Amino acid sequence: MKKILKKISYKVLPYLIVFAQKMLFLTCKKVYELQKYKPSSLPVIWACWHGQLFMAPYIYAKLKSRKINVIVSEHIHGDIAIAAAKRFGMDYIRGSSRRGAAKVLKNAIDALNRGEDVGITPDGPKGPLYSISDGVIILSQKCNINIVAIGWSADSYWQLKSWDMAKIPKPFSTITFRISEPFNLKELDKNKAKQKVKDALMTCMDKNDKMLV
Repeated sequence: MKKILKKISYKVLPYLIVFAQKMLFLTCKKVYELQKYKPSSLPVIWACWHGQLFMAPYIYAKLKSRKINVIVSEHIHGDIAIAAAKRFGMDYIRGSSRRGAAKVLKNAIDALNRGEDVGITPDGPKGPLYSISDGVIILSQKCNINIVAIGWSADSYWQLKSWDMAKIPKPFSTITFRISEPFNLKELDKNKAKQKVKDALMTCMDKNDKMLV
């Protein structure tokens, strides 16, 4: 019986979270700091910390960008991400650097070659917090594709006791959405490339988050 209830909860939970996401967004004041991003005819890689995923899709919705394929893990968190992605008209690539990495990379390259964007959480699916995986570096350098970092902060929020320190804005708070300038990792060694991605992601967070690094 417990297994059945657990299975049902895993099916229902993603849609409950997406509903909560929508309700919170509607009650909150929104501030968009997206001036650094200039739309281009070329695809880009959208990078976002795992702990910032809850409200990140609204940046995509605001910019009305081209089709995006988000890379999501096979964990329950991936099911939640897929439910949200579908509501925003996004597609997805299932897998991670821990499972089927070669297949994920191939599918992401195929999407970029079709002129579509790719979304990735460099520290997902299990961290460590604010780490940068090799995947985003390989993908950007192999395809010579620019990266844009995205993030948000809220002046009032709940913080989960999870490895990614995920935040959920409280009703009627103010959410500030941010995006970096597009940047390239061409000719950078792996360590410098990772630092550049991390620095861009940190600029999209508030100062209280940066103090944790």
